[in-house]
Amino acid sequence: MNNYYIIKVKGNINRFLQKCNINLIYIKYISYKEIIIKIRKEDYNKITKMHRYNFKIINRSGFIKIKELLKKYKIFLISFLFGLILLIMLSNIIFEIKINTNNKYLYSVVKKELENYGIEKYKFKKSYKNNNEIKKLIIKKYEDNIEWMEITNNGTKVIVNIIERKTNKNINNNEIYSIVAKKSGFIKKILVDNGTKLIEENNYVNKGDIIISSDIYLNEDIKGKVSASGKVYASVWYKVICEYPLNYKEKIYTNKKRKIIFFRIGNKYIELFKYKSFNRKELYSINDKLTNIGFGIEEIEKVEIINKKYSNKDVIKKAKEKSIRIINNKLNDDEYIISQKTLKFNSNGSKIILEMFFSVYEEIGEKRVIEEN
Repeated sequence: MNNYYIIKVKGNINRFLQKCNINLIYIKYISYKEIIIKIRKEDYNKITKMHRYNFKIINRSGFIKIKELLKKYKIFLISFLFGLILLIMLSNIIFEIKINTNNKYLYSVVKKELENYGIEKYKFKKSYKNNNEIKKLIIKKYEDNIEWMEITNNGTKVIVNIIERKTNKNINNNEIYSIVAKKSGFIKKILVDNGTKLIEENNYVNKGDIIISSDIYLNEDIKGKVSASGKVYASVWYKVICEYPLNYKEKIYTNKKRKIIFFRIGNKYIELFKYKSFNRKELYSINDKLTNIGFGIEEIEKVEIINKKYSNKDVIKKAKEKSIRIINNKLNDDEYIISQKTLKFNSNGSKIILEMFFSVYEEIGEKRVIEEN
């Protein structure tokens, strides 16, 4: 990059132009005694030897100009870069981890595994690819406990969603076990494969009650033991508290894409048209590290922003649908919602908070070794 001086010359201009033996990039006449010229930096010392004239540098261009600006705004640029680096660092640090599961055991082991893989407070977030790899490793290690799991970055928060695998745990085929209630409920159906049914349908059971015993009876006497097997279905109850915003915002990708040329100075793009309604993805770029100027090719995709303000009636309906989805995600194919009821709701101006009660047809049988006294 060439360096130029823009100089104001005063004196006998005609004589100056006759005597001047350097290349003048351009000349601008102000009067017959004053002109402005643009010359190369290396020619400046030559014209200053012409002592009959007054020379004053009024501007510079090229690399020397950039150097001058950098020197002038050095403190500002350092502060800006420091602030930008600090902002990028802070936006990539984890300040909160939320693990969504009601199972205390799963919460504990998953939290520990996340810490082992470096996902914990005040550490840098992992990439989407790394989160997926970590998720697969945790699921593989606890495949008897975890049905589905997802790790997502949401700003400075990491959200972990877990669906528990509904299997009988801690079963040793060499031991004798009975079927007990893993939660309280109203018995709807009992299917016995092995063992003795102790409780009939349409009876209430508490968590831990034996429903199918390992004991085999003959004339009210115990004649032997088998490993009990079967299924127990009961009506159990859930209460779900769901929040839903009154103002809904969504970004819809239209898949309308095209490639364009872009220009950038520092982090600021020179907009050839309005980019507000477009998602941008840089494909190829050339950057001058010295001037921090870049250009290249990017792919833009048109997006549609939907902003809706819902009425209380609409939000309550959507909150109910969301609550139903939360319950259904917990259930297997042979389980279902029996009934539902809205207990209460309230609005704080920006969102609806809805509380719902569910009666659910669910398998509650669990194999457990019963220790004899």
